[in-house]
Amino acid sequence: MPSMLENVIVSVVPDPEAMSVSITWANGATTTHTMRPVAGKGVFAAFRDPAFFSRVRVGDHGRSLDWPGELDFCADALWFEANPGDAPGRTDVVDNRAA
Repeated sequence: MPSMLENVIVSVVPDPEAMSVSITWANGATTTHTMRPVAGKGVFAAFRDPAFFSRVRVGDHGRSLDWPGELDFCADALWFEANPGDAPGRTDVVDNRAA
């Protein structure tokens, strides 16, 4: 289980049509995250613009995904979304990756 601060993003590939991002992590894993649930809401209204959505970048030290206007998502939150069994203190999640 990667601990916090070990969840480092190496690269990101946006898919504006699907409103998702594919992330490659320092440990070699790849995860895909949909941003549809937040797109068009509040500060994330700009995600509806494919050109804007495509401007995602890996943040400082691989610790976030960043868009213009100081919009960002924390690397730890993204990792734990894709790997809930790794989240500290979670006892209610079954990790099926080892099965």
